[in-house]
Amino acid sequence: MPRTGLTSEQLHDRAIEAAGAAIRRGGFERVRLVDIARDLGVSHVVLYKHFADKNALLDAVSARWLAGVDQALAEAAAAPRRTAVRRLHDLFSMLHRLKRDRVRADPQLYRAFSAASDAGKPFIRQHLVTLHDLVLGLVKEAQRNGELRSGSAAGITALLINATAAFTHPSLVAETVHEDRELALQQVLDAVFRGLK
Repeated sequence: MPRTGLTSEQLHDRAIEAAGAAIRRGGFERVRLVDIARDLGVSHVVLYKHFADKNALLDAVSARWLAGVDQALAEAAAAPRRTAVRRLHDLFSMLHRLKRDRVRADPQLYRAFSAASDAGKPFIRQHLVTLHDLVLGLVKEAQRNGELRSGSAAGITALLINATAAFTHPSLVAETVHEDRELALQQVLDAVFRGLK
């Protein structure tokens, strides 16, 4: 246990929290591992046991938020008493709102997330796989229930993800954050689903 009295896991978590606070204060470009260590009352060498470098710590901040997004999407996909098509609507709306709300509430943290997205970090790729798998599962369910026509479930999944990209891609969400685009997203989804019935 470090001299702080924290377990290794607690120190890891506190470092992520401290990095998030530092990003909010001055932007992710100004975060330094040595400053985070000082805030935690430990040597920066201790933090290197948890994070290879500053970028790994910054990635951990975004990865934690994105894990919460993935959990919320999984819950929307599994919502009881809603049709599969309705849950697809809900899933894409939720993804749009979570990103839009993050830009509004935490613009600096969102910039760090967007930079990680542009760089194609592993946790971003995993999020995209998770999103794909959730959508694919709902598409297959909708096909079994007769809500969507039969055909390539993978193709329909790609169509839905591509059709909604303007509402969920990190850069595009940030560019349009002051617009109310939920109705437009629903109209896009309605049009796609009408074509797939």
